[in-house]
Amino acid sequence: MNPTPLNPFRPTRWEHQRDGFQLIWFTKTAELLAAEKSVYVRGSRGSGKTTLLKSICWEDLSKNTSLRMQKSLSDFAHLGIYIRFPDHMSSAVSFSSWSEIYPDAPDPTLEFHRYFSLLVELTCAERALVACHDLRVNAFLEISPDQELALARGVLAEFPALQGFADEPPKTFSQVSRLMRTVVRRMNEAAGRGLIQELNQRLPGREPGELLAYVAAQLSASIRLITPLGRTQPAFKFCLDDCEVLSLLQQKSLNSLVRTSQFPVSWVVSSVGAFYDSTETFLGQQPLTDADRRVISLDDRGDEDFRELCQAVVSLRLLFSVSESVRTAHANKALADFFPLDARLGRRGVNDMMAVIAQRSASPMPKLLVSIAERFQALAKGAFGIVGAPSKSRPLPLYQTYLLLLWQGREDSFKVTFDAQDEAKLTAYESSYNTPAFQAWIRRKQRAALLHFAAALGFRRLPLGGAAAVVSLADGSIRDFLEILGEIYAAYAKDHRFDIRSTESLERFASSRTQIGWDTQTTGIYNASEAYIDGVSGRAERTADAVLRLLDGLGQLTSLLQSDPSDPTVLGRAERGIFSIRFSSPTRNYIGDAAPSREQAVWKAIRQAEIAGYIRTTEARSSDASKTTGEPDHHGRTISFRLHRRFAPHFRFSYRGAYEVVTIAATDLWALCDERVPVDAKAWATDMANRTPLSGLGQLPLQFYSDDPDA
Repeated sequence: MNPTPLNPFRPTRWEHQRDGFQLIWFTKTAELLAAEKSVYVRGSRGSGKTTLLKSICWEDLSKNTSLRMQKSLSDFAHLGIYIRFPDHMSSAVSFSSWSEIYPDAPDPTLEFHRYFSLLVELTCAERALVACHDLRVNAFLEISPDQELALARGVLAEFPALQGFADEPPKTFSQVSRLMRTVVRRMNEAAGRGLIQELNQRLPGREPGELLAYVAAQLSASIRLITPLGRTQPAFKFCLDDCEVLSLLQQKSLNSLVRTSQFPVSWVVSSVGAFYDSTETFLGQQPLTDADRRVISLDDRGDEDFRELCQAVVSLRLLFSVSESVRTAHANKALADFFPLDARLGRRGVNDMMAVIAQRSASPMPKLLVSIAERFQALAKGAFGIVGAPSKSRPLPLYQTYLLLLWQGREDSFKVTFDAQDEAKLTAYESSYNTPAFQAWIRRKQRAALLHFAAALGFRRLPLGGAAAVVSLADGSIRDFLEILGEIYAAYAKDHRFDIRSTESLERFASSRTQIGWDTQTTGIYNASEAYIDGVSGRAERTADAVLRLLDGLGQLTSLLQSDPSDPTVLGRAERGIFSIRFSSPTRNYIGDAAPSREQAVWKAIRQAEIAGYIRTTEARSSDASKTTGEPDHHGRTISFRLHRRFAPHFRFSYRGAYEVVTIAATDLWALCDERVPVDAKAWATDMANRTPLSGLGQLPLQFYSDDPDA
């Protein structure tokens, strides 16, 4: 029998994990979710939203081995209830025409709110009852049989219409939860068959939020969690995942429930991207504010927080993949330190990479640069962190020298080549070397110097490696981090001639204390980037071709804006590639023009790319006009986004991403999205690079890795 393939970093998706092997690291962000206030969590695909929600919910706190090593159910004042929206809500509810169903209603959307909120409440109440039943069976909480029977009677007495969906009156938690599941199924079916009005007459009459508030209050008063300090009365936190599937009206309805909720009910609402409206409600003059909920963006979490998460997750993955003997040897050490990223991946700054390129090039230019950098080392001692002679841990200041040789004295003025005569300028700038503002200005351009230097020498493959680069390329996505580590592990096994399916390969990789080779890391990083591109082209959606062309064109444009050796603005405005697009207002007149439909096609491609995780939205504003409709549209919106950093090796742009904003018209992007006459992406990018205007918005604030020797 062939051995089972062993790559500890795959699969990366929660849904694909084998039963009992979902690994969870309890993060600092999870502590925020566990607080009393409701929380809205948004982030790109793979940023860890599902794991984050599950880390505070009862199923994994009571059953998951990896999580129970860190937290227990008794550590929380609530019972977390995980609910994935697509599993419970029919999309047909979004498509029903409520103005036709209730033509005489003053505001038909309020009838929608009443129907949809009941669907949410029944689902939440049903899952809460299931949780209480399971936890009582497994001795995590206590409730007397009399209290259970009384609660079931109380629910039916308060909402007697529910009995119309049962063959006989339910008496236990299991029976009441089954009844609620039945009602939810009927509501979904009615929406799909156009029978909402008929069913609505049989549903319990109540105000939105009333049913869930009643059930939660009765449960909280009856059950007691068993903790080391005694018996406690729990609250309920309903953790709703994948809420990006909701229409604007559904979002508004859910927001209204959040706004009116009080103890013992609170919420966590999780969605992909920045298109979930966490403000609008059906309550007049009562929008959701910071007093009602906290908003957390996982894409905006600090570099150090994400780095710590990567460190913990890779350690957890490997610790649960190795044999018991290897795991036992680590038993007395910190769980998160099993695979130290700094030690195993090392540090590789921009100057290290430029030194490798210089060594491998036969051109005279890098030799001249190295010679001048050696003299600059003595001239700038004490500045730019330059101390002592160059060594393996402190290479020559190549990027600083390169930038200063090309600089023409004005802030954003550079030329594209240098010669020996430019060395005299280094002395002229000496008085500025110890100025903090000047040093920060030089640091900001270090990746641009690397890209420009490599492109000038014709290097398509940068010697990427090191913990900082790998974490940066993951772009805040723990899933992408695991994909990159998976490719590095595959390259490691191949380089060492191990069978990747063998235990020996896995345990050598996991327990070795020596650094993984630079070439091995580079191979894995580039393989991961190519696999990402292949994943785009392999998508089956109807819009996949348009998304692929959009990404291809913008990737090549980003590369030209950041690395074209013949373009003097590359160093003057470093790391361009945040694309700002303004869509037109619906009131604008188009006479004999197809612009609106073209904009809609561009909007759909961008939206699809964001949902898939291929782009990072940095800003999304919607006009009042778009909020009045039942579905999100492009009218009056301004969207700013950049490509995912994992594309950087393939297209050759900065592994730190993009920070400089450029404006592009939606009609320019239409050329990439046009399915009938597809444009050549490279030709489009070249044309756009020659005429792309700067937005004038300046660079975004930059954060540098604390372990980057060049930062």
